[in-house]
Amino acid sequence: MRNAVFHHQVVAGALVCTALLCGMQSPVLADAYWSGTVSTDWTNSANWVGGLPPTTGENVVLNAGSPYAPVVSTTGNATTGQIYLGVGGGLNIFPGSILSMSDFITGNFGNSGGTIVTGGQMTMSGLLNLGAGGFDGKVDISGGVVQSAALSINSSGGAGMNISGSGKYITDISQLNNVNFWVTNNIIKANNGASGWSVVVDTTTDPTKVMLTAVPEPSVTALTVAGMAMVVLRRLRRR
Repeated sequence: MRNAVFHHQVVAGALVCTALLCGMQSPVLADAYWSGTVSTDWTNSANWVGGLPPTTGENVVLNAGSPYAPVVSTTGNATTGQIYLGVGGGLNIFPGSILSMSDFITGNFGNSGGTIVTGGQMTMSGLLNLGAGGFDGKVDISGGVVQSAALSINSSGGAGMNISGSGKYITDISQLNNVNFWVTNNIIKANNGASGWSVVVDTTTDPTKVMLTAVPEPSVTALTVAGMAMVVLRRLRRR
């Protein structure tokens, strides 16, 4: 590792962190910093400060790109340590790609840009921490899979999760109570909270996991038609 970094820890379901890390204006000492001066390509070393892209286990800060935000569109990327979204910093995960890390943190220093997952896999062996410092830092999953061992959402600054399309979020079964709270309170949304959509909380496909997807709710018309069909079927059976 080129530098040290302070770490978040999850203890008894609560997020514990050092005063320096959780300070609203406090920077994190990392090993690799995104600059985005050449392109959106995560793998292009010219897009990283000093030409040093993250290697295995290193901690990363994704600053607002000048002018490009990072796009991960390939497999074979190094499994990093913690990834922080800086103020205005964002991340895009494209179909066919894989990005793995220990933790992913948004909204720690100020309002983060969006994390947009349209496909591929984004995996955290530890914590997905949205709005860590009370600032905005949303994740939008419209395709692919986002998976983390633990989930924390501080929605006071607008942070949250949106699931739509074929997108899927998976976490450990130990997170079920918190997940249910966030779904009930529309902090985890289906299709940006549009009417007629809901988040399905699935604990049966894999009893060790909580799996979230977005599905359309049956319309009143569809339910009425289905009910009428059942009545007709029952009458036919009586004849």
